[in-house]
Amino acid sequence: MLRYARITAAIVGTLALLGAVGWLAVGSPWLRYQRLDIVGNDRADGVQLRHLARLPEGEALVLLDLRGALAGVERHPWVKRATASRRFPNAVVIEVVERTPVALVQLEGLYLVDEEGTLFARASGGDLDHPILSGLDPALLTAQPELSRRLVRAGLDWLAAAQAQGGLAEADISALHFDAKTGYTLYLRNGGEVLVGFTGNERVARLSMLTARGLDLRTPHRVDLASDRVAVVTPL
Repeated sequence: MLRYARITAAIVGTLALLGAVGWLAVGSPWLRYQRLDIVGNDRADGVQLRHLARLPEGEALVLLDLRGALAGVERHPWVKRATASRRFPNAVVIEVVERTPVALVQLEGLYLVDEEGTLFARASGGDLDHPILSGLDPALLTAQPELSRRLVRAGLDWLAAAQAQGGLAEADISALHFDAKTGYTLYLRNGGEVLVGFTGNERVARLSMLTARGLDLRTPHRVDLASDRVAVVTPL
């Protein structure tokens, strides 16, 4: 009997302890959500992020739906991803990683695009110092968003290859134009043109060979790399 009494007392004590912990976590007035700290945001407005998080003030900190808050925050066009953590006794910290614009896409206006080919926000006056990708059909973007994204991604790959292999700097590049029949054409700020077609890496390497052999792209030329075998260079 003494043994059973000890077991019963231990069980009752454990349940009482769990009940106290549960009350402290859920019912205690000292562990209630009161403050949201957002870090890592530069372009994403903090007031907008707080609204999107929709965390109810006064809720027990352990009961907050942080997953739902993150889903809301990640709806902001500048937010690439976010993480959240509780800071006892009364705060939540949301850490934001923002998108980095690498180019502009011209549709009915200019839109920012990140390195993954995602169009995420309309460009403002301070966002215009990027190469422009033009020629995409806005109707195609709506009807076939995944195809449009692949076209944008291919254009970004071409721009990166032109700089890494073709000997061009970002400051040399004005725009990249897509044509459904001829592919991609790079326009330089000095008026030069480089036609690459639909595939880029090997042809951009050919451009690098031309510059190594004396082609000076600081003066306007039209370089046609669309052929698989030859490059045609014409002064402009």
